[in-house]
Amino acid sequence: MSRILKISILIIITTIIFSGCSTKKNTGITRFYHGLTTKYNILFNGSESYKDGVKKYNQSYVDDYSQILPIFTYGEVEIALTTKPEMDRTIEKSTKSIRLHSITKKPEQKGNMSNKDKAFYSKNEYNVYIDDSYLLMGKAFFFQGDYASAIRIFNFIIKQFDDEKTKYLAYNWLVRANVESKDLREAQNLIDLLVTDIDYPEKLNYQLNLTIADYNLKQQKYSEAEPYVAEALSLVKRKKERIRLTFIHAQLNEKLEKYKEASDLFEHVIKMNPSYEMAFNAKIKRATLFSGGKSSRSIKAELLDMLKDDKNIEYQDQIYFALGDIEMKNNNVNQAIEYYQMSASVTVSNTNQKALTYLALANIFFERTDYLESQSYFDSAVTFLDPEFPGYIELSRKNQYLSKLVKNLREVEFQDSVQMVARMSESERNQFIQKIIQDINRKEAEELERKRAEEQSELNNLGGVGTRRPTNTQTQSGKWYFYNPSAKSFGEPEFRRRWGKRKLEDNWRRKNKQIGNIEQIAEEEFTDEVIDKKIGLDKKSPEYYMVDLPLTDSAMAESDLKIQAAFYNVGEVYRNDLKDYPMAVEAFKELIDRYPESEYKVPAFYGLFKVYTIQSDLTQANIYRNMIVRNYPESKYAKVLVDPNYFKQFQQEEEEQRIYYSKSLVLYKQKQYSEVVRRCNLALNKGPESEYIPKYRYLRALAMGEVYGVTVLKSELEKVSQEFKTDPVAKTSEDLLASIKANELKSFKDIDLVKDDTSGNVAERDEIAQKTLAEIEKIYQYKPESTHYIAIIVSKEADVNQLKFNIINFNLDFYIQESYDIESKEFNQFFTVIIVKDFKNAEESWEYFNKFNVEKESIFNEIKTEDYQFFTISESNFKKLTEEKMIRDYLLFYNNNYQE
Repeated sequence: MSRILKISILIIITTIIFSGCSTKKNTGITRFYHGLTTKYNILFNGSESYKDGVKKYNQSYVDDYSQILPIFTYGEVEIALTTKPEMDRTIEKSTKSIRLHSITKKPEQKGNMSNKDKAFYSKNEYNVYIDDSYLLMGKAFFFQGDYASAIRIFNFIIKQFDDEKTKYLAYNWLVRANVESKDLREAQNLIDLLVTDIDYPEKLNYQLNLTIADYNLKQQKYSEAEPYVAEALSLVKRKKERIRLTFIHAQLNEKLEKYKEASDLFEHVIKMNPSYEMAFNAKIKRATLFSGGKSSRSIKAELLDMLKDDKNIEYQDQIYFALGDIEMKNNNVNQAIEYYQMSASVTVSNTNQKALTYLALANIFFERTDYLESQSYFDSAVTFLDPEFPGYIELSRKNQYLSKLVKNLREVEFQDSVQMVARMSESERNQFIQKIIQDINRKEAEELERKRAEEQSELNNLGGVGTRRPTNTQTQSGKWYFYNPSAKSFGEPEFRRRWGKRKLEDNWRRKNKQIGNIEQIAEEEFTDEVIDKKIGLDKKSPEYYMVDLPLTDSAMAESDLKIQAAFYNVGEVYRNDLKDYPMAVEAFKELIDRYPESEYKVPAFYGLFKVYTIQSDLTQANIYRNMIVRNYPESKYAKVLVDPNYFKQFQQEEEEQRIYYSKSLVLYKQKQYSEVVRRCNLALNKGPESEYIPKYRYLRALAMGEVYGVTVLKSELEKVSQEFKTDPVAKTSEDLLASIKANELKSFKDIDLVKDDTSGNVAERDEIAQKTLAEIEKIYQYKPESTHYIAIIVSKEADVNQLKFNIINFNLDFYIQESYDIESKEFNQFFTVIIVKDFKNAEESWEYFNKFNVEKESIFNEIKTEDYQFFTISESNFKKLTEEKMIRDYLLFYNNNYQE
């Protein structure tokens, strides 16, 4: 007879005999009955359900070998949600065992009691398995991510129960719950208490070492974590746990630059017969830990052999990456780049490895001061990196200032190019544009032939496994001159030779695209100005390319202003962010030489003064200081140089301006338009120094429009756009003007806002591929702290200009204090996409979304609900959406991550 059967029979017999036992009685018999029933019935079932939940979790959990493995695998919320049925049943069974079998009534006293009797009489609970029920319940809450409930239960166990094992296990879980809920101070206090507790049971030392190691690893305190992992290894009994801890110990030694110890430990892992994935990663790690030199030959040979093994197909990205690391250690940087690029080209689903590969390439080009190339890789790395990645914030910041640099370099490049073409004779220009159109036709024919050949090849190889080359389907953009090789060579400006060239190819982020083919960043961008001008124009017509050319004196002057602003911004990024002082000097001097009367001349002088001061070249620094002080004594730069306290005074005045401006915005929202005009006039009369001047002019224009009507509004907006060309208010004014002009019969304040909670769906006309959510989430990533947009997908049959006008009105009514941009572009043959940007994070965009949803009836007006859809989307996911062009896929991802 089996043990379980014997226990079951015993429980049945006991139940029959003691069915009258109540928890209100505390006798040896009742304690025996309720203890036995708790342990082998309710608690047993709850424990089994908990084990099932943990097993289910572990089956879904995937280790990220690019990072130090966690001590405990719990904490992944999305996976934990799948275990809710099992954990809920565990909590239910634990609660039931406590409710039905807890004995708190004191036993009857028997005369004089011994110390032992007194201790027994003072107990809070007389069913010895009730504390286990509470511990199991706390662990189930913990596993679900309900750390507050778990902490309450663990604290209750510590205060109520005397059992040594249960009490100190609860302490360990309490530390872990505080770590997971980010209360690190309380976690540290508890650890200090436990390590100095002389009563702490030796048999639980293994658990305590794991707890402390986890606490330190979560804070990236690797040197503090290592001894606790080592101690845990000396105490571990289960083989599976020993293998994992050995791998973690090896990773920690690598992080602490103890490469020999790390290599030996990875070797030990391999010999312990771990899972294939762990063995593979241990081999990769061991290969990259060599010290360089002759030993690399055998290691490279081993890695190259691994590439030939079919079992390693899904790991080829890691193998190429390891080969790249080896070449870097041998100072073969060009060969390393090739291996890293191959790693990126074979990566499909492993976004962690893709991110690390892009990051490695970004750092190489950054060290070479090839900032344009570096920015492309940093941008991709940040797109794929988990926000929890060590140093993510700094990497994101670096990407931001490199993006600013690239944007301005391209602005100069673009304006130089269109000016070059504009200055041609009419016949030369026409010939030039015709050559572009001929090249487009030729490329389209070649692409069509390539596709036919590819399809024929696939037909010929049905039943086999082929590799489809990445396809470039986008051959046009608003920045037409980038597409034609002759445009780059025809009179190429000196600027390009100084700041470097780029490979020009589309869709570099498309899945499976080889990383070496990086397109111009300019081709990824679009603006309302360019898109609106080209609506209805054939990309193979000369008129399409004439739109960008500054063919009038005013257009040429505006182009020059853009170049000046871009040069100054380039110099500032080099000076303040990159600390590349020679390049900063070159940018500032280029600006001054090309535009000696520029409004940026004095700021450029000041930039040169600061650079030479940092470089301790006081002779040059004094030259530019004197230029500013003598020739421009009234400028704020002269005042700063002459009076060190001026800057503090200037900051104080700026803060006063901020407060004054904020109050003016509040008054505008309260519809006190005349008072807003008066306040703006007062601020404007104080002088032209403040950066708030453009904002006051724009706010005054809006208020005057409310008071005097749309004619005055148009006049004031035109003045703002002309007088502040380099300020963001210029584009905002131009957007509003364009919408007003497209709707002459309707004032911007005439829209009646109607609240409604209904929602519409976009017709899915051109979507064939059906992907599971898991596959979709390999494409899109949820990064709530990153920059977000509101995207509106709308049918091309709708009046897009009217819709943009309505959105601008919505912003004026509810977000007047914000400078959100509204841009549009073709999404596919059926839809146009409009985006409202930039929002700092998902929360800010979600707040806007909710208000937008309430007001959508007035915004979309006569557009059918089936002809539009809107949602919040991160900047990086928007780029992917415009590449994939699969609305349904993103909406599945969106509903799973953003919907409340």
